[in-house]
Amino acid sequence: MIPRNFLLAAVIGLAPALVEAQVVTPDELKFERNPATGSEIATVMGDASKAAPFVLRVKYPQGFKAMPHSHPIDVQVTIVSGTMLWAQGETFDEAKMKEYPAGSFILEKANVPHYQMAKTPVVFQAAGTGPNGFKFVNPKDDPRKQQ
Repeated sequence: MIPRNFLLAAVIGLAPALVEAQVVTPDELKFERNPATGSEIATVMGDASKAAPFVLRVKYPQGFKAMPHSHPIDVQVTIVSGTMLWAQGETFDEAKMKEYPAGSFILEKANVPHYQMAKTPVVFQAAGTGPNGFKFVNPKDDPRKQQ
């Protein structure tokens, strides 16, 4: 049996970590080239390569295409600005894509191939619990192999 004083001390010791907010303003985000897609990406919170929660912001210029790929985890996507075209499937087919304007939400299920394109310049937020990764349906579409 764990002494009650020990549990109280443990909870009190955690209290500062549980009540402090993490805040980030848009101008504090540092966008870099994402080697997995060639887009721009900024970490808002966490590390997508670790087994922990993460939040990323991603920028696509107008016309940018992310070819069919999947992730090993569920990824929650919220369109922050612009309009994204998105569809599930193993073959890029613009006729199957649906428009998702700012404010839209997409849950990309683990290991389900999908693809997207920026109808306008797009910023979206991607969140999940890692580790995350990219697996392209066609390895020739992987920008990491084209460098």
